[in-house]
Amino acid sequence: MKWLILLGLLVLLIVLVVSRYRRQIQMALYVWRMFRKMRKVGKADEKQIETKEDRKNVPLVRCGQCGSWTPQEDALNLRSGTVYCSANCMEKAVKV
Repeated sequence: MKWLILLGLLVLLIVLVVSRYRRQIQMALYVWRMFRKMRKVGKADEKQIETKEDRKNVPLVRCGQCGSWTPQEDALNLRSGTVYCSANCMEKAVKV
């Protein structure tokens, strides 16, 4: 019986503390969730940085129409060896 009374008093104390500091507890939970989300975004940014660093070593080719430099993997290659940076440049070259 003694433990039941102590448990009731403890529950009452917890209820009073939570009701008194409800807003502060909500803000603490909000800040904790925000930091968790920031950590996830930070890990995603690290993965993007690694891929950007990998792209630094990609060879560039010059567009046959506008003369801009484009990564070789993104360029449009024709059998004749002509390279274009986009479909627009290829269409312009065909029209001329």
